[in-house]
Amino acid sequence: MSDLAFDDMAGTYDATFTNTKVGRALREIVWSRLEQVFRPSQRILELGCGTGEDAVRLASSGVSVVATDPSSRMIQMAHSKARMADCQQRIEFRCVAMEDVGSFADGEVFDGVLSNFGAVNCAQNLQTLIADVADRLSPGAPLLWVVMGRHAPWEWFWYIARGQWRKAWRRLRAGGTPWRGMTISYPTPAQLRSLLRPYFTVTRLAPLGVVLPPSYAAAWLDRSPIAMSILTCLERWAQRSSMLASWSDHFIVEAVRLPP
Repeated sequence: MSDLAFDDMAGTYDATFTNTKVGRALREIVWSRLEQVFRPSQRILELGCGTGEDAVRLASSGVSVVATDPSSRMIQMAHSKARMADCQQRIEFRCVAMEDVGSFADGEVFDGVLSNFGAVNCAQNLQTLIADVADRLSPGAPLLWVVMGRHAPWEWFWYIARGQWRKAWRRLRAGGTPWRGMTISYPTPAQLRSLLRPYFTVTRLAPLGVVLPPSYAAAWLDRSPIAMSILTCLERWAQRSSMLASWSDHFIVEAVRLPP
Protein backbone atom coordinates (compact mmCIF):
# COMPACT_ATOMS: atom_id res chain seq x y z
CA MET A 1 0.00 0.00 0.00
CA SER A 2 1.35 3.45 -0.91
CA ASP A 3 1.79 5.76 2.07
CA LEU A 4 2.27 8.78 -0.21
CA ALA A 5 -1.14 8.32 -1.81
CA PHE A 6 -2.86 8.65 1.55
CA ASP A 7 -0.51 11.37 2.82
CA ASP A 8 -1.84 13.50 -0.05
CA MET A 9 -5.44 12.78 0.98
CA ALA A 10 -5.02 13.33 4.72
CA GLY A 11 -5.63 17.06 4.73
CA THR A 12 -8.91 16.87 2.81
CA TYR A 13 -10.34 13.48 3.80
CA ASP A 14 -12.50 14.73 6.66
CA ALA A 15 -13.83 17.67 4.65
CA THR A 16 -14.67 15.59 1.59
CA PHE A 17 -16.09 12.57 3.41
CA THR A 18 -16.03 12.32 7.21
CA ASN A 19 -17.75 15.64 7.90
CA THR A 20 -20.22 15.53 5.02
CA LYS A 21 -23.83 14.66 5.75
CA VAL A 22 -23.62 11.46 3.74
CA GLY A 23 -20.29 10.48 5.27
CA ARG A 24 -21.64 10.99 8.76
CA ALA A 25 -24.84 9.05 8.05
CA LEU A 26 -22.93 6.09 6.65
CA ARG A 27 -20.44 6.07 9.51
CA GLU A 28 -23.26 6.17 12.07
CA ILE A 29 -24.60 2.95 10.53
CA VAL A 30 -21.19 1.33 10.90
CA TRP A 31 -20.90 2.59 14.47
CA SER A 32 -24.21 0.98 15.34
CA ARG A 33 -22.58 -2.32 14.39
CA LEU A 34 -19.36 -1.59 16.30
CA GLU A 35 -21.43 -1.38 19.46
CA GLN A 36 -22.86 -4.83 18.76
CA VAL A 37 -19.61 -6.53 17.72
CA PHE A 38 -16.91 -5.15 20.03
CA ARG A 39 -16.96 -4.87 23.83
CA PRO A 40 -15.22 -2.69 26.43
CA SER A 41 -11.95 -4.18 27.73
CA GLN A 42 -11.29 -5.93 24.40
CA ARG A 43 -8.09 -5.17 22.46
CA ILE A 44 -8.89 -4.58 18.79
CA LEU A 45 -6.65 -4.31 15.73
CA GLU A 46 -7.71 -1.65 13.23
CA LEU A 47 -6.41 -1.76 9.66
CA GLY A 48 -6.35 1.56 7.83
CA CYS A 49 -7.43 3.84 10.67
CA GLY A 50 -7.24 6.99 8.53
CA THR A 51 -7.87 10.14 10.54
CA GLY A 52 -8.94 8.15 13.59
CA GLU A 53 -12.71 8.51 13.69
CA ASP A 54 -13.40 4.85 14.45
CA ALA A 55 -10.46 4.38 16.82
CA VAL A 56 -11.65 7.34 18.88
CA ARG A 57 -15.21 6.03 18.89
CA LEU A 58 -14.11 2.60 20.13
CA ALA A 59 -11.68 4.00 22.69
CA SER A 60 -14.33 6.35 24.05
CA SER A 61 -16.51 3.30 24.72
CA GLY A 62 -13.74 1.52 26.63
CA VAL A 63 -12.22 -0.60 23.86
CA SER A 64 -8.41 -0.65 23.50
CA VAL A 65 -7.33 -0.15 19.90
CA VAL A 66 -4.09 -0.78 18.02
CA ALA A 67 -4.78 1.57 15.11
CA THR A 68 -2.60 1.18 12.01
CA ASP A 69 -2.22 3.16 8.81
CA PRO A 70 0.59 3.50 6.25
CA SER A 71 0.19 7.28 6.12
CA SER A 72 2.13 9.30 8.71
CA ARG A 73 -0.10 12.32 8.06
CA MET A 74 -3.24 10.29 8.71
CA ILE A 75 -1.68 9.03 11.94
CA GLN A 76 -0.82 12.59 13.00
CA MET A 77 -4.42 13.69 12.50
CA ALA A 78 -5.70 10.63 14.36
CA HIS A 79 -3.35 11.41 17.28
CA SER A 80 -4.81 14.92 17.48
CA LYS A 81 -8.38 13.62 17.53
CA ALA A 82 -7.53 11.14 20.29
CA ARG A 83 -6.01 13.90 22.42
CA MET A 84 -9.03 16.15 21.88
CA ALA A 85 -11.35 13.30 22.89
CA ASP A 86 -9.11 12.48 25.90
CA CYS A 87 -8.97 8.80 24.98
CA GLN A 88 -5.37 8.55 23.77
CA GLN A 89 -4.49 6.22 26.63
CA ARG A 90 -6.62 3.50 25.02
CA ILE A 91 -5.21 3.88 21.48
CA GLU A 92 -1.81 2.77 20.25
CA PHE A 93 -1.09 4.21 16.82
CA ARG A 94 1.32 2.44 14.50
CA CYS A 95 2.37 3.83 11.12
CA VAL A 96 2.59 0.57 9.18
CA ALA A 97 1.00 -1.01 6.12
CA MET A 98 -1.61 -3.68 6.69
CA GLU A 99 0.49 -6.06 4.59
CA ASP A 100 3.03 -6.00 7.43
CA VAL A 101 0.61 -7.32 10.04
CA GLY A 102 2.51 -10.60 10.10
CA SER A 103 5.67 -8.83 11.30
CA PHE A 104 4.58 -5.74 13.24
CA ALA A 105 2.18 -7.78 15.36
CA ASP A 106 4.44 -10.81 15.74
CA GLY A 107 3.37 -12.77 18.81
CA GLU A 108 0.41 -10.51 19.58
CA VAL A 109 -3.13 -11.83 19.82
CA PHE A 110 -6.13 -9.53 19.43
CA ASP A 111 -9.77 -9.82 20.47
CA GLY A 112 -11.06 -8.60 17.13
CA VAL A 113 -10.24 -6.73 13.93
CA LEU A 114 -11.84 -3.72 12.25
CA SER A 115 -11.31 -2.10 8.87
CA ASN A 116 -13.64 0.59 7.58
CA PHE A 117 -14.53 2.25 4.28
CA GLY A 118 -12.51 0.26 1.80
CA ALA A 119 -9.06 0.14 3.39
CA VAL A 120 -8.73 -3.59 2.71
CA ASN A 121 -9.48 -3.00 -0.98
CA CYS A 122 -5.97 -1.54 -1.15
CA ALA A 123 -4.28 -4.73 0.09
CA GLN A 124 -1.74 -6.14 -2.34
CA ASN A 125 -3.01 -9.67 -1.74
CA LEU A 126 -6.30 -9.98 0.10
CA GLN A 127 -5.98 -13.73 0.61
CA THR A 128 -2.59 -13.33 2.31
CA LEU A 129 -3.89 -10.45 4.44
CA ILE A 130 -6.79 -12.58 5.69
CA ALA A 131 -4.44 -15.42 6.63
CA ASP A 132 -2.09 -13.04 8.47
CA VAL A 133 -4.97 -11.40 10.34
CA ALA A 134 -6.44 -14.77 11.29
CA ASP A 135 -3.10 -15.74 12.86
CA ARG A 136 -3.36 -12.70 15.14
CA LEU A 137 -6.89 -13.40 16.41
CA SER A 138 -8.06 -15.61 19.23
CA PRO A 139 -10.76 -18.23 18.42
CA GLY A 140 -14.18 -16.61 18.47
CA ALA A 141 -12.76 -13.13 17.83
CA PRO A 142 -15.00 -10.95 15.62
CA LEU A 143 -14.05 -9.38 12.30
CA LEU A 144 -15.88 -6.34 10.94
CA TRP A 145 -14.78 -4.99 7.57
CA VAL A 146 -16.44 -2.40 5.35
CA VAL A 147 -15.39 -3.18 1.80
CA MET A 148 -15.90 -1.35 -1.50
CA GLY A 149 -18.14 -3.51 -3.65
CA ARG A 150 -17.78 -4.52 -7.28
CA HIS A 151 -21.22 -3.49 -8.51
CA ALA A 152 -22.09 0.09 -7.57
CA PRO A 153 -25.16 1.42 -9.42
CA TRP A 154 -24.81 4.92 -7.95
CA GLU A 155 -21.31 5.13 -9.43
CA TRP A 156 -22.48 3.84 -12.79
CA PHE A 157 -25.30 6.40 -13.07
CA TRP A 158 -23.20 9.30 -11.82
CA TYR A 159 -20.31 8.89 -14.24
CA ILE A 160 -22.38 7.76 -17.24
CA ALA A 161 -24.51 10.89 -16.88
CA ARG A 162 -21.27 12.89 -17.19
CA GLY A 163 -19.91 10.89 -20.10
CA GLN A 164 -17.11 9.40 -18.00
CA TRP A 165 -17.53 5.81 -19.15
CA ARG A 166 -14.14 4.52 -18.01
CA LYS A 167 -14.76 5.70 -14.46
CA ALA A 168 -18.25 4.22 -14.52
CA TRP A 169 -16.94 0.71 -15.17
CA ARG A 170 -13.60 0.90 -13.33
CA ARG A 171 -14.59 -1.58 -10.63
CA LEU A 172 -15.32 -4.26 -13.23
CA ARG A 173 -11.81 -4.38 -14.66
CA ALA A 174 -10.11 -7.75 -14.40
CA GLY A 175 -7.15 -7.62 -12.06
CA GLY A 176 -8.25 -4.46 -10.29
CA THR A 177 -7.99 -0.73 -10.96
CA PRO A 178 -4.71 1.27 -10.93
CA TRP A 179 -4.89 4.23 -8.53
CA ARG A 180 -2.08 6.47 -7.24
CA GLY A 181 0.62 3.86 -7.63
CA MET A 182 -1.37 0.90 -6.30
CA THR A 183 -4.03 -1.50 -7.54
CA ILE A 184 -7.47 -1.41 -5.94
CA SER A 185 -9.43 -4.67 -5.96
CA TYR A 186 -13.21 -4.91 -5.72
CA PRO A 187 -14.35 -8.32 -4.46
CA THR A 188 -18.00 -9.27 -4.45
CA PRO A 189 -19.53 -10.38 -1.13
CA ALA A 190 -19.45 -13.97 -2.40
CA GLN A 191 -15.78 -13.72 -3.31
CA LEU A 192 -14.86 -12.25 0.06
CA ARG A 193 -16.88 -14.91 1.87
CA SER A 194 -14.91 -17.55 -0.03
CA LEU A 195 -11.58 -15.94 0.93
CA LEU A 196 -12.60 -15.75 4.59
CA ARG A 197 -14.00 -19.28 4.76
CA PRO A 198 -10.84 -21.21 5.75
CA TYR A 199 -10.42 -19.07 8.85
CA PHE A 200 -13.77 -17.42 9.60
CA THR A 201 -17.49 -18.04 9.68
CA VAL A 202 -19.34 -15.13 8.08
CA THR A 203 -22.24 -14.14 10.34
CA ARG A 204 -23.62 -11.08 8.56
CA LEU A 205 -23.52 -9.29 5.22
CA ALA A 206 -25.19 -5.93 4.70
CA PRO A 207 -25.13 -3.12 2.15
CA LEU A 208 -23.70 0.33 2.78
CA GLY A 209 -24.32 3.03 0.23
CA VAL A 210 -27.06 1.29 -1.71
CA VAL A 211 -29.57 4.12 -1.22
CA LEU A 212 -27.35 7.02 -0.16
CA PRO A 213 -24.96 8.16 -2.90
CA PRO A 214 -21.18 8.30 -2.56
CA SER A 215 -19.90 11.57 -1.07
CA TYR A 216 -18.62 12.79 -4.46
CA ALA A 217 -22.19 12.56 -5.79
CA ALA A 218 -23.99 13.89 -2.72
CA ALA A 219 -23.51 17.67 -2.68
CA TRP A 220 -27.15 18.12 -3.68
CA LEU A 221 -28.27 16.50 -0.43
CA ASP A 222 -26.70 19.33 1.56
CA ARG A 223 -29.38 21.55 0.07
CA SER A 224 -32.24 19.11 0.68
CA PRO A 225 -32.52 17.99 4.31
CA ILE A 226 -35.84 16.26 3.64
CA ALA A 227 -34.35 14.12 0.88
CA MET A 228 -31.35 13.41 3.09
CA SER A 229 -33.61 12.24 5.92
CA ILE A 230 -35.68 10.00 3.63
CA LEU A 231 -32.65 8.40 1.98
CA THR A 232 -30.99 7.83 5.35
CA CYS A 233 -34.08 6.04 6.65
CA LEU A 234 -34.17 3.87 3.52
CA GLU A 235 -30.45 3.14 3.89
CA ARG A 236 -31.00 1.94 7.43
CA TRP A 237 -33.94 -0.19 6.32
CA ALA A 238 -31.75 -1.75 3.59
CA GLN A 239 -29.44 -3.07 6.31
CA ARG A 240 -31.91 -5.93 6.70
CA SER A 241 -31.16 -7.32 3.23
CA SER A 242 -27.95 -9.28 2.68
CA MET A 243 -28.84 -9.53 -1.04
CA LEU A 244 -28.41 -5.78 -1.45
CA ALA A 245 -24.80 -6.09 -0.29
CA SER A 246 -23.93 -7.12 -3.85
CA TRP A 247 -25.32 -3.85 -5.23
CA SER A 248 -23.94 -1.16 -2.95
CA ASP A 249 -21.00 1.21 -2.95
CA HIS A 250 -19.61 -0.60 0.12
CA PHE A 251 -20.76 -3.63 2.05
CA ILE A 252 -20.33 -4.68 5.67
CA VAL A 253 -19.03 -8.16 6.40
CA GLU A 254 -19.01 -9.55 9.92
CA ALA A 255 -17.35 -12.86 10.76
CA VAL A 256 -16.01 -14.90 13.66
CA ARG A 257 -12.57 -16.52 13.87
CA LEU A 258 -12.73 -20.30 13.73
CA PRO A 259 -10.52 -22.47 15.96
CA PRO A 260 -7.15 -23.14 14.27
